[in-house]
Amino acid sequence: MSNKEALIRLFHKLDESGDGIISCDELYSGLSKAGVSPTIIQKLMDRLDLNGDGKVTFSEYETAVGINNE
Repeated sequence: MSNKEALIRLFHKLDESGDGIISCDELYSGLSKAGVSPTIIQKLMDRLDLNGDGKVTFSEYETAVGINNE
């Protein structure tokens, strides 16, 4: 599996509701299960949520993690 495929799968795994958006709650839920600290999760949310609306669209995710550049 390529890095691009892995990143796309991660987005869909974190998007628990399947609506194409990762909410703050979904990000916390998914990453805390993996042992990521709340501080790191908040920093990641700040980095991924490019327009500051409290959620991460797939487009924001693509841009933030560089999927578009592969």
